[in-house]
Amino acid sequence: SVRRGGENRRGAARGGVSMSKRFQQGVDPDAASIFNRGEELQRLDSQRQTVNIVIIVLAIAGMVLGILENELLWHNRNIPVLSFQLIKLLNSVLTIVLFYYVLRYYSIEFELLEVSGKTVMGAPYLQAFVLSGLLWPFITEACIILVHPLPFVNYIVHIWGLDTYCAYSSDAFVSVFMLLRLYYYTPRIIAEVSGLKNEKTRLIGLMNNVDLSYHFILKAMLRDSLLTLLFLFVVSVITMSYAMIVFERPVGPDTNLDLFENSVWLIIITMTTVGYGDTYPKTPSGRYVAIFAALLAVVLVALAVGAVTDRLTLTRDESKVLEFIDNIRNKQERKVAAARMLQNGWRAYVKEREMYEKKHGFPPPEQDRPQNRILNQPRYYKAALDYAQMRGESVNGISTDVALTVTENAVSIKRINSNLEDLDKKLAEMHNMIKTAVLGGASTKSTRW
Repeated sequence: SVRRGGENRRGAARGGVSMSKRFQQGVDPDAASIFNRGEELQRLDSQRQTVNIVIIVLAIAGMVLGILENELLWHNRNIPVLSFQLIKLLNSVLTIVLFYYVLRYYSIEFELLEVSGKTVMGAPYLQAFVLSGLLWPFITEACIILVHPLPFVNYIVHIWGLDTYCAYSSDAFVSVFMLLRLYYYTPRIIAEVSGLKNEKTRLIGLMNNVDLSYHFILKAMLRDSLLTLLFLFVVSVITMSYAMIVFERPVGPDTNLDLFENSVWLIIITMTTVGYGDTYPKTPSGRYVAIFAALLAVVLVALAVGAVTDRLTLTRDESKVLEFIDNIRNKQERKVAAARMLQNGWRAYVKEREMYEKKHGFPPPEQDRPQNRILNQPRYYKAALDYAQMRGESVNGISTDVALTVTENAVSIKRINSNLEDLDKKLAEMHNMIKTAVLGGASTKSTRW
Protein backbone atom coordinates (compact mmCIF):
# COMPACT_ATOMS: atom_id res chain seq x y z
CA SER A 1 0.00 0.00 0.00
CA VAL A 2 2.93 2.33 0.73
CA ARG A 3 4.38 1.61 -2.72
CA ARG A 4 1.01 2.20 -4.31
CA GLY A 5 0.60 5.49 -2.44
CA GLY A 6 4.00 6.60 -3.65
CA GLU A 7 3.10 5.74 -7.22
CA ASN A 8 -0.15 7.68 -6.90
CA ARG A 9 1.72 10.68 -5.54
CA ARG A 10 4.29 10.51 -8.33
CA GLY A 11 1.48 10.19 -10.86
CA ALA A 12 -0.25 13.19 -9.32
CA ALA A 13 2.98 15.18 -9.51
CA ARG A 14 3.42 14.26 -13.16
CA GLY A 15 -0.22 15.10 -13.77
CA GLY A 16 0.20 18.43 -12.01
CA VAL A 17 3.15 19.36 -14.19
CA SER A 18 1.35 18.41 -17.37
CA MET A 19 -1.77 20.24 -16.25
CA SER A 20 0.18 23.38 -15.43
CA LYS A 21 1.91 23.24 -18.81
CA ARG A 22 -1.42 22.87 -20.59
CA PHE A 23 -2.89 25.71 -18.53
CA GLN A 24 0.02 27.92 -19.49
CA GLN A 25 -0.54 27.00 -23.14
CA GLY A 26 -4.19 28.12 -22.91
CA VAL A 27 -5.82 24.67 -22.52
CA ASP A 28 -8.59 24.27 -19.94
CA PRO A 29 -7.40 21.93 -17.13
CA ASP A 30 -10.89 20.41 -16.78
CA ALA A 31 -11.02 19.64 -20.49
CA ALA A 32 -7.55 18.05 -20.30
CA SER A 33 -8.66 15.95 -17.33
CA ILE A 34 -11.72 14.74 -19.22
CA PHE A 35 -9.51 13.92 -22.22
CA ASN A 36 -7.10 11.90 -20.04
CA ARG A 37 -10.04 10.09 -18.46
CA GLY A 38 -11.34 9.10 -21.87
CA GLU A 39 -7.91 7.81 -22.90
CA GLU A 40 -7.67 5.80 -19.69
CA LEU A 41 -11.11 4.27 -20.25
CA GLN A 42 -10.14 3.34 -23.80
CA ARG A 43 -6.88 1.72 -22.65
CA LEU A 44 -8.56 -0.27 -19.87
CA ASP A 45 -11.38 -1.40 -22.12
CA SER A 46 -8.86 -2.63 -24.71
CA GLN A 47 -7.12 -4.65 -21.98
CA ARG A 48 -10.46 -5.98 -20.72
CA GLN A 49 -11.41 -7.16 -24.20
CA THR A 50 -8.07 -8.94 -24.70
CA VAL A 51 -8.22 -10.63 -21.29
CA ASN A 52 -11.84 -11.63 -21.88
CA ILE A 53 -10.97 -13.36 -25.16
CA VAL A 54 -8.12 -15.23 -23.46
CA ILE A 55 -10.49 -16.34 -20.68
CA ILE A 56 -13.05 -17.65 -23.18
CA VAL A 57 -10.40 -19.58 -25.13
CA LEU A 58 -8.86 -21.12 -21.99
CA ALA A 59 -12.27 -22.05 -20.54
CA ILE A 60 -13.38 -23.80 -23.73
CA ALA A 61 -9.99 -25.52 -24.12
CA GLY A 62 -10.21 -26.86 -20.54
CA MET A 63 -13.76 -28.09 -21.17
CA VAL A 64 -12.67 -29.90 -24.34
CA LEU A 65 -9.75 -31.54 -22.50
CA GLY A 66 -12.09 -32.69 -19.72
CA ILE A 67 -14.52 -34.22 -22.24
CA LEU A 68 -11.63 -35.87 -24.12
CA GLU A 69 -10.23 -37.43 -20.96
CA ASN A 70 -13.68 -38.68 -19.91
CA GLU A 71 -14.30 -40.30 -23.30
CA LEU A 72 -10.92 -42.00 -23.30
CA LEU A 73 -11.54 -43.21 -19.74
CA TRP A 74 -14.96 -44.63 -20.68
CA HIS A 75 -13.63 -46.51 -23.70
CA ASN A 76 -10.88 -47.91 -21.45
CA ARG A 77 -13.59 -49.27 -19.07
CA ASN A 78 -12.92 -46.59 -16.43
CA ILE A 79 -9.35 -47.81 -15.91
CA PRO A 80 -7.02 -44.78 -15.66
CA VAL A 81 -3.61 -44.88 -17.30
CA LEU A 82 -0.68 -42.46 -17.34
CA SER A 83 -1.74 -40.68 -20.55
CA PHE A 84 -5.08 -39.82 -18.96
CA GLN A 85 -3.28 -38.36 -15.94
CA LEU A 86 -1.14 -36.21 -18.22
CA ILE A 87 -4.27 -34.81 -19.87
CA LYS A 88 -5.72 -34.05 -16.44
CA LEU A 89 -2.45 -32.42 -15.40
CA LEU A 90 -2.52 -30.22 -18.50
CA ASN A 91 -6.13 -29.33 -17.68
CA SER A 92 -5.06 -28.30 -14.17
CA VAL A 93 -2.36 -26.03 -15.60
CA LEU A 94 -4.93 -24.42 -17.91
CA THR A 95 -7.26 -23.95 -14.95
CA ILE A 96 -4.56 -22.17 -12.94
CA VAL A 97 -3.77 -19.87 -15.86
CA LEU A 98 -7.49 -19.30 -16.37
CA PHE A 99 -7.94 -18.37 -12.71
CA TYR A 100 -5.08 -15.84 -13.03
CA TYR A 101 -6.73 -14.20 -16.03
CA VAL A 102 -10.06 -14.12 -14.21
CA LEU A 103 -8.36 -12.23 -11.37
CA ARG A 104 -6.84 -9.90 -13.93
CA TYR A 105 -10.23 -9.41 -15.59
CA TYR A 106 -11.97 -8.35 -12.37
CA SER A 107 -9.05 -6.10 -11.50
CA ILE A 108 -9.53 -4.29 -14.82
CA GLU A 109 -13.28 -4.10 -14.25
CA PHE A 110 -12.65 -2.50 -10.86
CA GLU A 111 -10.23 0.02 -12.42
CA LEU A 112 -12.88 0.88 -14.99
CA LEU A 113 -15.34 1.57 -12.19
CA GLU A 114 -12.72 3.70 -10.43
CA VAL A 115 -12.07 5.82 -13.51
CA SER A 116 -15.82 6.13 -14.09
CA GLY A 117 -16.29 7.36 -10.51
CA LYS A 118 -18.56 4.50 -9.43
CA THR A 119 -16.53 3.21 -6.46
CA VAL A 120 -16.28 4.28 -2.81
CA MET A 121 -13.53 6.87 -2.52
CA GLY A 122 -11.08 6.63 0.39
CA ALA A 123 -11.97 3.03 1.31
CA PRO A 124 -9.42 0.17 1.37
CA TYR A 125 -9.04 -1.79 -1.83
CA LEU A 126 -10.79 -4.96 -0.61
CA GLN A 127 -13.68 -3.06 0.91
CA ALA A 128 -14.10 -0.93 -2.21
CA PHE A 129 -14.02 -4.11 -4.33
CA VAL A 130 -16.76 -5.72 -2.22
CA LEU A 131 -18.93 -2.58 -2.32
CA SER A 132 -18.51 -2.31 -6.10
CA GLY A 133 -20.66 -5.41 -6.61
CA LEU A 134 -17.91 -7.47 -8.27
CA LEU A 135 -17.34 -9.92 -5.41
CA TRP A 136 -20.25 -12.29 -6.03
CA PRO A 137 -19.72 -12.46 -9.82
CA PHE A 138 -16.06 -13.26 -9.12
CA ILE A 139 -16.96 -16.02 -6.62
CA THR A 140 -19.51 -17.50 -9.06
CA GLU A 141 -17.07 -17.53 -11.96
CA ALA A 142 -14.30 -18.97 -9.77
CA CYS A 143 -16.56 -21.82 -8.64
CA ILE A 144 -17.38 -22.64 -12.26
CA ILE A 145 -13.84 -22.56 -13.64
CA LEU A 146 -12.10 -24.31 -10.75
CA VAL A 147 -14.13 -27.50 -11.20
CA HIS A 148 -12.03 -29.82 -13.37
CA PRO A 149 -10.78 -33.43 -13.23
CA LEU A 150 -7.93 -33.53 -10.74
CA PRO A 151 -4.81 -35.56 -11.58
CA PHE A 152 -4.56 -38.95 -9.89
CA VAL A 153 -8.08 -38.59 -8.46
CA ASN A 154 -10.66 -41.03 -9.81
CA TYR A 155 -13.35 -43.04 -8.05
CA ILE A 156 -16.62 -44.75 -8.91
CA VAL A 157 -20.02 -43.25 -8.04
CA HIS A 158 -22.85 -45.78 -7.60
CA ILE A 159 -26.44 -44.67 -8.26
CA TRP A 160 -29.58 -46.79 -7.87
CA GLY A 161 -33.02 -45.76 -9.05
CA LEU A 162 -35.85 -46.64 -11.47
CA ASP A 163 -34.93 -50.33 -11.13
CA THR A 164 -31.51 -49.62 -12.60
CA TYR A 165 -27.99 -49.61 -11.23
CA CYS A 166 -25.41 -47.26 -12.75
CA ALA A 167 -21.72 -46.87 -11.99
CA TYR A 168 -20.18 -43.58 -13.02
CA SER A 169 -16.62 -42.38 -12.77
CA SER A 170 -16.04 -39.14 -10.90
CA ASP A 171 -14.60 -37.62 -14.07
CA ALA A 172 -17.95 -38.19 -15.83
CA PHE A 173 -19.77 -35.90 -13.39
CA VAL A 174 -16.93 -33.37 -13.55
CA SER A 175 -16.99 -33.27 -17.36
CA VAL A 176 -20.76 -32.68 -17.33
CA PHE A 177 -20.36 -29.90 -14.77
CA MET A 178 -17.68 -28.31 -16.94
CA LEU A 179 -20.36 -27.78 -19.60
CA LEU A 180 -21.57 -24.92 -17.41
CA ARG A 181 -18.57 -22.96 -18.68
CA LEU A 182 -20.17 -22.80 -22.11
CA TYR A 183 -23.44 -21.49 -20.67
CA TYR A 184 -21.65 -18.98 -18.45
CA TYR A 185 -19.41 -17.55 -21.18
CA THR A 186 -22.05 -17.52 -23.93
CA PRO A 187 -23.16 -13.94 -23.05
CA ARG A 188 -19.53 -12.82 -23.21
CA ILE A 189 -19.02 -14.48 -26.57
CA ILE A 190 -22.13 -12.78 -27.95
CA ALA A 191 -21.07 -9.41 -26.48
CA GLU A 192 -17.59 -9.59 -27.99
CA VAL A 193 -18.91 -10.68 -31.39
CA SER A 194 -21.61 -7.98 -31.44
CA GLY A 195 -19.16 -5.17 -30.56
CA LEU A 196 -21.55 -3.59 -28.06
CA LYS A 197 -19.07 -3.82 -25.17
CA ASN A 198 -16.52 -1.02 -25.58
CA GLU A 199 -15.57 2.32 -24.06
CA LYS A 200 -18.00 4.30 -26.23
CA THR A 201 -21.04 2.24 -25.32
CA ARG A 202 -19.92 2.27 -21.69
CA LEU A 203 -19.87 6.08 -21.68
CA ILE A 204 -23.29 6.20 -23.34
CA GLY A 205 -24.60 3.86 -20.66
CA LEU A 206 -23.10 6.01 -17.90
CA MET A 207 -24.76 9.12 -19.30
CA ASN A 208 -28.15 7.35 -19.35
CA ASN A 209 -27.67 5.42 -16.06
CA VAL A 210 -27.77 2.05 -17.84
CA ASP A 211 -25.35 -0.75 -17.00
CA LEU A 212 -24.18 -2.31 -20.26
CA SER A 213 -23.63 -5.72 -18.72
CA TYR A 214 -23.32 -8.97 -20.63
CA HIS A 215 -26.87 -9.94 -19.75
CA PHE A 216 -28.17 -6.61 -21.07
CA ILE A 217 -26.31 -7.16 -24.36
CA LEU A 218 -27.61 -10.74 -24.54
CA LYS A 219 -31.17 -9.48 -24.05
CA ALA A 220 -30.72 -6.88 -26.79
CA MET A 221 -29.22 -9.43 -29.21
CA LEU A 222 -32.00 -11.95 -28.53
CA ARG A 223 -34.52 -9.26 -29.39
CA ASP A 224 -32.78 -8.07 -32.56
CA SER A 225 -31.01 -11.16 -33.92
CA LEU A 226 -32.50 -14.55 -34.76
CA LEU A 227 -28.98 -15.92 -35.25
CA THR A 228 -28.29 -15.34 -31.55
CA LEU A 229 -31.36 -17.37 -30.65
CA LEU A 230 -30.31 -20.12 -33.04
CA PHE A 231 -26.83 -20.13 -31.49
CA LEU A 232 -28.31 -20.58 -28.00
CA PHE A 233 -30.50 -23.41 -29.25
CA VAL A 234 -27.55 -25.22 -30.85
CA VAL A 235 -25.42 -24.79 -27.71
CA SER A 236 -28.25 -26.16 -25.54
CA VAL A 237 -28.82 -29.17 -27.80
CA ILE A 238 -25.12 -30.10 -27.97
CA THR A 239 -24.41 -29.76 -24.24
CA MET A 240 -27.52 -31.61 -23.06
CA SER A 241 -27.05 -34.33 -25.68
CA TYR A 242 -23.58 -35.04 -24.34
CA ALA A 243 -24.86 -35.03 -20.75
CA MET A 244 -27.55 -37.51 -21.82
CA ILE A 245 -24.90 -39.81 -23.33
CA VAL A 246 -22.77 -39.70 -20.18
CA PHE A 247 -25.68 -40.55 -17.88
CA GLU A 248 -27.38 -43.17 -20.08
CA ARG A 249 -24.59 -45.30 -21.50
CA PRO A 250 -23.80 -47.14 -18.21
CA VAL A 251 -27.19 -48.88 -18.57
CA GLY A 252 -25.64 -51.06 -21.27
CA PRO A 253 -27.53 -52.71 -24.12
CA ASP A 254 -30.91 -51.72 -22.65
CA THR A 255 -30.58 -48.20 -24.07
CA ASN A 256 -29.81 -46.70 -27.46
CA LEU A 257 -28.83 -43.32 -26.05
CA ASP A 258 -25.15 -44.24 -26.05
CA LEU A 259 -25.02 -42.79 -29.58
CA PHE A 260 -24.74 -39.03 -30.03
CA GLU A 261 -27.29 -38.85 -32.86
CA ASN A 262 -29.93 -40.61 -30.75
CA SER A 263 -29.30 -38.23 -27.86
CA VAL A 264 -29.61 -35.24 -30.17
CA TRP A 265 -32.88 -36.67 -31.49
CA LEU A 266 -34.24 -37.09 -27.97
CA ILE A 267 -33.24 -33.58 -26.84
CA ILE A 268 -34.71 -31.89 -29.94
CA ILE A 269 -37.97 -33.87 -29.67
CA THR A 270 -38.17 -33.00 -25.98
CA MET A 271 -37.42 -29.30 -26.49
CA THR A 272 -39.99 -29.00 -29.27
CA THR A 273 -42.60 -30.67 -26.97
CA VAL A 274 -43.30 -33.40 -29.54
CA GLY A 275 -42.26 -36.46 -27.54
CA TYR A 276 -42.69 -39.49 -29.81
CA GLY A 277 -41.80 -41.90 -27.00
CA ASP A 278 -39.63 -44.14 -29.18
CA THR A 279 -36.56 -43.12 -27.16
CA TYR A 280 -36.53 -42.05 -23.53
CA PRO A 281 -34.00 -41.95 -20.67
CA LYS A 282 -33.96 -44.84 -18.19
CA THR A 283 -31.67 -43.45 -15.49
CA PRO A 284 -32.53 -40.81 -12.86
CA SER A 285 -29.72 -38.54 -14.02
CA GLY A 286 -30.79 -38.85 -17.65
CA ARG A 287 -34.35 -37.91 -16.73
CA TYR A 288 -33.09 -34.87 -14.84
CA VAL A 289 -31.37 -33.78 -18.05
CA ALA A 290 -34.63 -34.29 -19.98
CA ILE A 291 -36.54 -32.21 -17.41
CA PHE A 292 -33.99 -29.41 -17.70
CA ALA A 293 -34.26 -29.55 -21.51
CA ALA A 294 -38.07 -29.28 -21.34
CA LEU A 295 -37.90 -26.28 -18.98
CA LEU A 296 -35.26 -24.57 -21.10
CA ALA A 297 -37.37 -25.16 -24.21
CA VAL A 298 -40.20 -23.10 -22.70
CA VAL A 299 -37.89 -20.07 -22.53
CA LEU A 300 -36.39 -20.61 -26.00
CA VAL A 301 -39.79 -21.13 -27.64
CA ALA A 302 -41.13 -17.96 -26.00
CA LEU A 303 -38.10 -16.01 -27.25
CA ALA A 304 -38.51 -17.48 -30.73
CA VAL A 305 -42.20 -16.55 -30.88
CA GLY A 306 -41.46 -12.99 -29.77
CA ALA A 307 -38.59 -12.60 -32.26
CA VAL A 308 -40.62 -13.97 -35.19
CA THR A 309 -43.60 -11.79 -34.26
CA ASP A 310 -41.40 -8.70 -34.22
CA ARG A 311 -39.97 -9.61 -37.62
CA LEU A 312 -43.44 -10.11 -39.15
CA THR A 313 -44.98 -6.94 -37.66
CA LEU A 314 -45.32 -4.24 -40.32
CA THR A 315 -44.18 -0.71 -39.66
CA ARG A 316 -46.46 2.28 -40.22
CA ASP A 317 -44.86 3.08 -43.59
CA GLU A 318 -45.13 -0.54 -44.73
CA SER A 319 -48.79 -0.62 -43.73
CA LYS A 320 -49.42 2.58 -45.72
CA VAL A 321 -47.73 1.11 -48.79
CA LEU A 322 -49.82 -2.05 -48.59
CA GLU A 323 -52.95 0.07 -48.16
CA PHE A 324 -51.97 2.06 -51.24
CA ILE A 325 -51.48 -1.16 -53.24
CA ASP A 326 -54.82 -2.55 -52.03
CA ASN A 327 -56.56 0.66 -53.04
CA ILE A 328 -55.10 0.42 -56.53
CA ARG A 329 -56.21 -3.19 -56.81
CA ASN A 330 -59.70 -2.40 -55.48
CA LYS A 331 -60.06 0.52 -57.85
CA GLN A 332 -59.24 -1.67 -60.84
CA GLU A 333 -61.69 -4.31 -59.65
CA ARG A 334 -64.40 -1.66 -59.19
CA LYS A 335 -63.79 -0.40 -62.71
CA VAL A 336 -64.19 -3.91 -64.09
CA ALA A 337 -67.36 -4.45 -62.02
CA ALA A 338 -68.81 -1.10 -63.21
CA ALA A 339 -68.03 -1.95 -66.85
CA ARG A 340 -69.66 -5.35 -66.41
CA MET A 341 -72.75 -3.74 -64.86
CA LEU A 342 -73.05 -1.24 -67.75
CA GLN A 343 -72.52 -4.00 -70.28
CA ASN A 344 -75.22 -6.22 -68.79
CA GLY A 345 -77.56 -3.24 -68.41
CA TRP A 346 -77.19 -2.27 -72.06
CA ARG A 347 -77.76 -5.83 -73.19
CA ALA A 348 -80.85 -6.08 -71.02
CA TYR A 349 -82.13 -2.75 -72.42
CA VAL A 350 -81.63 -3.88 -76.04
CA LYS A 351 -83.24 -7.22 -75.33
CA GLU A 352 -86.33 -5.65 -73.71
CA ARG A 353 -86.68 -3.15 -76.56
CA GLU A 354 -86.45 -5.87 -79.22
CA MET A 355 -88.97 -8.02 -77.41
CA TYR A 356 -91.46 -5.11 -77.18
CA GLU A 357 -91.07 -4.19 -80.89
CA LYS A 358 -91.44 -7.82 -81.92
CA LYS A 359 -94.59 -8.18 -79.86
CA HIS A 360 -96.33 -4.86 -80.72
CA GLY A 361 -94.69 -3.86 -83.99
CA PHE A 362 -93.68 -0.37 -82.81
CA PRO A 363 -91.22 1.09 -80.28
CA PRO A 364 -92.32 1.25 -76.65
CA PRO A 365 -93.91 4.52 -75.47
CA GLU A 366 -92.24 6.94 -73.03
CA GLN A 367 -94.04 5.62 -69.98
CA ASP A 368 -93.12 2.05 -70.79
CA ARG A 369 -89.40 2.33 -71.52
CA PRO A 370 -87.26 -0.85 -71.20
CA GLN A 371 -84.96 0.79 -68.67
CA ASN A 372 -87.74 0.52 -66.15
CA ARG A 373 -87.70 -3.28 -66.46
CA ILE A 374 -83.97 -4.11 -66.82
CA LEU A 375 -83.70 -4.64 -63.03
CA ASN A 376 -85.66 -7.83 -63.56
CA GLN A 377 -82.82 -9.28 -65.64
CA PRO A 378 -80.76 -11.70 -63.46
CA ARG A 379 -77.38 -10.88 -65.00
CA TYR A 380 -77.77 -7.15 -64.62
CA TYR A 381 -79.10 -7.54 -61.10
CA LYS A 382 -76.11 -9.70 -60.10
CA ALA A 383 -73.58 -7.29 -61.71
CA ALA A 384 -75.18 -4.30 -59.97
CA LEU A 385 -75.15 -6.15 -56.65
CA ASP A 386 -71.44 -7.04 -57.04
CA TYR A 387 -70.55 -3.44 -57.85
CA ALA A 388 -72.49 -2.11 -54.88
CA GLN A 389 -70.80 -4.63 -52.58
CA MET A 390 -67.34 -3.61 -53.84
CA ARG A 391 -68.10 0.05 -53.22
CA GLY A 392 -69.29 -0.76 -49.72
CA GLU A 393 -66.16 -2.82 -48.92
CA SER A 394 -63.71 -0.30 -50.41
CA VAL A 395 -61.11 1.04 -47.97
CA ASN A 396 -60.92 4.77 -47.43
CA GLY A 397 -57.17 5.18 -47.62
CA ILE A 398 -54.66 6.95 -49.79
CA SER A 399 -56.09 8.37 -52.99
CA THR A 400 -54.70 6.57 -56.04
CA ASP A 401 -56.13 8.98 -58.62
CA VAL A 402 -53.50 11.63 -59.26
CA ALA A 403 -55.80 13.94 -61.19
CA LEU A 404 -58.49 13.67 -58.52
CA THR A 405 -55.93 14.37 -55.80
CA VAL A 406 -54.66 17.47 -57.60
CA THR A 407 -58.23 18.73 -58.07
CA GLU A 408 -59.10 18.13 -54.42
CA ASN A 409 -55.96 19.96 -53.31
CA ALA A 410 -56.73 22.90 -55.61
CA VAL A 411 -60.29 23.12 -54.25
CA SER A 412 -58.99 22.98 -50.67
CA ILE A 413 -56.45 25.74 -51.34
CA LYS A 414 -59.11 27.88 -52.96
CA ARG A 415 -61.40 27.37 -49.97
CA ILE A 416 -58.61 28.32 -47.56
CA ASN A 417 -57.84 31.49 -49.56
CA SER A 418 -61.51 32.42 -49.52
CA ASN A 419 -61.65 31.95 -45.74
CA LEU A 420 -58.54 34.10 -45.34
CA GLU A 421 -60.08 36.86 -47.45
CA ASP A 422 -63.26 36.78 -45.34
CA LEU A 423 -61.16 36.91 -42.19
CA ASP A 424 -59.23 39.95 -43.51
CA LYS A 425 -62.50 41.73 -44.28
CA LYS A 426 -63.86 41.06 -40.80
CA LEU A 427 -60.64 42.27 -39.20
CA ALA A 428 -60.74 45.46 -41.29
CA GLU A 429 -64.36 46.07 -40.28
CA MET A 430 -63.54 45.54 -36.59
CA HIS A 431 -60.55 47.88 -36.89
CA ASN A 432 -62.70 50.62 -38.46
CA MET A 433 -65.37 50.19 -35.79
CA ILE A 434 -62.81 50.47 -32.97
CA LYS A 435 -61.14 53.47 -34.62
CA THR A 436 -64.49 55.24 -35.11
CA ALA A 437 -65.54 54.55 -31.53
CA VAL A 438 -62.28 55.79 -30.04
CA LEU A 439 -62.01 58.95 -32.19
CA GLY A 440 -65.70 59.77 -31.88
CA GLY A 441 -65.62 59.48 -28.08
CA ALA A 442 -62.51 61.65 -27.85
CA SER A 443 -64.00 64.40 -30.04
CA THR A 444 -67.24 64.41 -28.08
CA LYS A 445 -65.47 64.77 -24.74
CA SER A 446 -63.26 67.58 -25.99
CA THR A 447 -66.25 69.50 -27.40
CA ARG A 448 -68.19 69.20 -24.18
CA TRP A 449 -65.19 70.32 -22.17
